[in-house]
Amino acid sequence: MITALFSIVWFILTVTYAFLFGGFTLEPIALALWIAAVVLAFASTFALLLIFMSLYGRFQKGDQTKNMRNHKVVNSIMRFVIRALRLKIHASGLENIPQNEPFVMVGNHQTNYDIIAVKPFVPEQPLIFVAKKSLFRWPVLGRLVGILGNVPIDRLTDRSAIEAIIKAIKQYKRDVPVVIYPEGTRSKSNTMRDFKPGAFKLATKPKAPILVTTIYNFCNTWKGWPFLRQHVYIHFHPVMHYEDYQHMNTQELSRHVRAMIEKQIEHFREIDSK
Repeated sequence: MITALFSIVWFILTVTYAFLFGGFTLEPIALALWIAAVVLAFASTFALLLIFMSLYGRFQKGDQTKNMRNHKVVNSIMRFVIRALRLKIHASGLENIPQNEPFVMVGNHQTNYDIIAVKPFVPEQPLIFVAKKSLFRWPVLGRLVGILGNVPIDRLTDRSAIEAIIKAIKQYKRDVPVVIYPEGTRSKSNTMRDFKPGAFKLATKPKAPILVTTIYNFCNTWKGWPFLRQHVYIHFHPVMHYEDYQHMNTQELSRHVRAMIEKQIEHFREIDSK
């Protein structure tokens, strides 16, 4: 419903701006003005979206981690953003996503907003993220990020990382699925940085099932926007249960998972080049 609402707002604003800029003629200059209207309407709609999210967050009180209404609202907003960015997401392995149990999702990290590509695929569970601390201080989104149960981490201090893992484990033990990115920072490309083995303690300590996720081409979201549609690929690998990795230490598990993701990236690269 929210996706449809903001899509309608975007359309209405586009038509309004186009009319104000020069009407509905077929002259070349009119085409340029239409393009400007589309971009400006998107910016205006996105601003309204941010205002809505800010106000929504302010009215939420206490711990809202397991409040599925809030997660469904956020998922709807993310689906609208995906549509507005003209992204075509090709998802595979959806049958591997656990439906009735918590899990730890581990994947490669390309952008600050990978969350919008991943979270909507887990619509019936309160999926949360271990995210950089500065995100929680953003004036518009910070409060909403916090009340949803996401866990802040300061990448620059080991103590913060340990505290974040402990908090995330507590969330997992409340039957909340948790996402963590072992790279620790964005790659900004279709390659990966080195993994930090300590991130896997989030799974090994509570003996949690691990859902490995590979994302490809999300780093090119803005390339050619709004004229070109970017194709983004996501694969959810078969779940690794504790019995599958209990013989590995975190170093070995880190290398194993990274190799899985690297292999899938190469597969996506072949598909995307055709």
